[in-house]
Amino acid sequence: MASSEHPAPAGAGGAAAGAAPVATRASRRSSGSAALREFRPEIQGLRALSVGVVVIYHLWPGALPGGFIGVDVFFVISGFLISGHLLGELRRTGKVAIGSFWARRIRRLLPASLLVLVVTLVATLIWVPLSNRADELVNIGASALYAINWVLANNAVDYLAQNNADSVVQQYWSLAVEEQFYVLWPLLLMGTVLVAGWVLRRRIDADSWKSLRPFVVGVLVLVFAASLIYSIYLTATRPGAAYFNTFVRAWEFAAGGLASVAVMWLADRRKLDRSSRGMRVVSAVVPWVGVALIAVSAYTFSGALPFPGIVAAIPVVGALLVLLVDPPASERFGLRTVSAFWPVKSIGKWSYSIYLWHWPIIVFFPLVFGVGIGIKAGIALGLLSIVVGALSSRFVEDPARYNRWWAAKRIRSYAFALGVPALIVAVIAANMTFIQQSIDEAANQATTQLEQPCYGANGILDQGACPDVFTATEPIDTAYASQDLDPNWCLVQLDNVWRNCTYGDPKGPNGTIAIVGDSHAAAMTPSFDEYFKTQGWRVVTYTRFGCPGLTTVPEQMVGKDAAEQIACTDWTKDVLADIESRDDIDVVAYTDWSRAYFTSDDPGQLQAFRDEIDANWSAVQASGKDVIFVRDVPGNSVGDVPTCLAGITVPAAAPCSNPRQKAIIDDTVLQAVAQNGDIPLVDTSQYFCTDETCMTFVGGVVTYADNNHMSNTYARSIAPHLGRDLTAAIESFGR
Repeated sequence: MASSEHPAPAGAGGAAAGAAPVATRASRRSSGSAALREFRPEIQGLRALSVGVVVIYHLWPGALPGGFIGVDVFFVISGFLISGHLLGELRRTGKVAIGSFWARRIRRLLPASLLVLVVTLVATLIWVPLSNRADELVNIGASALYAINWVLANNAVDYLAQNNADSVVQQYWSLAVEEQFYVLWPLLLMGTVLVAGWVLRRRIDADSWKSLRPFVVGVLVLVFAASLIYSIYLTATRPGAAYFNTFVRAWEFAAGGLASVAVMWLADRRKLDRSSRGMRVVSAVVPWVGVALIAVSAYTFSGALPFPGIVAAIPVVGALLVLLVDPPASERFGLRTVSAFWPVKSIGKWSYSIYLWHWPIIVFFPLVFGVGIGIKAGIALGLLSIVVGALSSRFVEDPARYNRWWAAKRIRSYAFALGVPALIVAVIAANMTFIQQSIDEAANQATTQLEQPCYGANGILDQGACPDVFTATEPIDTAYASQDLDPNWCLVQLDNVWRNCTYGDPKGPNGTIAIVGDSHAAAMTPSFDEYFKTQGWRVVTYTRFGCPGLTTVPEQMVGKDAAEQIACTDWTKDVLADIESRDDIDVVAYTDWSRAYFTSDDPGQLQAFRDEIDANWSAVQASGKDVIFVRDVPGNSVGDVPTCLAGITVPAAAPCSNPRQKAIIDDTVLQAVAQNGDIPLVDTSQYFCTDETCMTFVGGVVTYADNNHMSNTYARSIAPHLGRDLTAAIESFGR
């Protein structure tokens, strides 16, 4: 998150005796804004606390599970300082010099952030495996364009991207939010000035603050209320997307803005005696209460909370309690005194650079050295983040911020803000083009090899003729493997209601088979398509991300939030009704990530799961359709398979494989198959497993495109074998 400096004090000239009334008005106008321009050490202490909890959270999430709230505190600080700066200028001049403001923001924020981004780009090209490199390049490009938060928000509702590891530029999401705030906030204030001038029927000038202030407060309250309501709503319905959404976070900036107006107002009234006993108690205690709220939030919150939503109000209030109280400097144990200590003050000053550098240091350490982060390594990385942050602040932030040549013409700042990101994006585009060409070539090569006797599943089913079918003898193209999923999957997304498609032989002279299930069913669809289009069968799909299509009871979708439970079960009801009403469907093949659903330690609950699944299958059977269940692909415990394979040294026998006893389990859905008694089970384990081991690399093909979905190439390689098994099951019904 961007660290917003205190604006430098404006100069104040003397006045001749005859101009005393004018000087008095100027004095009144500047008194409130001076309260914000005064350097306040406790704000540096607040920054030091915020960056500290974030760094600790990233190093040891279990030690400080709510450390992510440090970002929210920074948002409040930025709203307070930037609003104070803009409003101070507004009350002194009656306008905001937006162009100059943006140029100062560029000089303050972008030199350090773009330097870290360039270093991260180079490190990505050197150390990030090919299996993840394309995604990371996209993220770096989005960071350069100040839009990474929207990419991450989209990934949060993209089922396939939900299990992705944190990006190497994950920390830039909050910078993007702040940069968007810096663009929109002065425009909002100037819009307020225009509206106020229209309503008041007067030109807003340096003497208009008293009349203008209610409009400013009204707009800030409106932004605060609308954003908070939206935050609560989106956090409840789409929590992943809500976390990175700029409009969900706007209320935190507005809260800081309202605090800045309050501080100005209090300073203008000149009725508070800060030296009185009561005020000394307030100024000594209240900021520490704010610090306590932030600390308790960092220690007690976790990723299981619906965040941000209303829960974020606790650390936000904590930050406001620090910002609203302007204590005297004479307090011995006050927050201002503690914040003035060199270590606290320095970390606060360096907080922006520390935040920028700590994440790539943490992320690339395991990639470079091949080891995890323990206590000793974590302490070393934390100290290194502080040292590098201090150097970056001293030799990058400060020179760029105060350089007279750069500040002389705004065009230089704007050229930098546009030119360097453009260069970064150009480098990324060149690398993405190279990667995509390699992927396209690999895809074409895979298509030509599908019928080779030892390629893919052909090899595992004829191990006698293919003795090295599980051995990687040369480096694996993991860039292709990580992208080896059908980009046009016919899947209902998390935020959609209905979609189905037709595969196989569109005319279907011999019949129609429907596929029902989740994304694992969609990953298996190429097998159905490849085989049945040569057999005169039409294939129709009913597939939805994260939804097995087996239950109409929301509570039985264990592990899903309320919105997902309802969306999934409503879709399942529609699927059942559609299938039962269609006379053209002959066979319904169910398949899904069955081990991921219907889990419980209660035997009675498990039986309820089986009964409801069986009842839904029985309803389909009663409508004249035959039902088949295709066993899911074996489970995988090695994480993202292409990434795992990217780290092997060839030759490697059975790399990244899994013990069969863990990969093949008798889950609740399979038990429901047995309970029904009239549903053939088509077992896919023979295409992946020996008697003891289930493979992730078979016959030169990576079997999984991520940590659980079968790759498109492998699905096509099993097509003739799975097709024959499906045909046998269909023939068992007498069709």
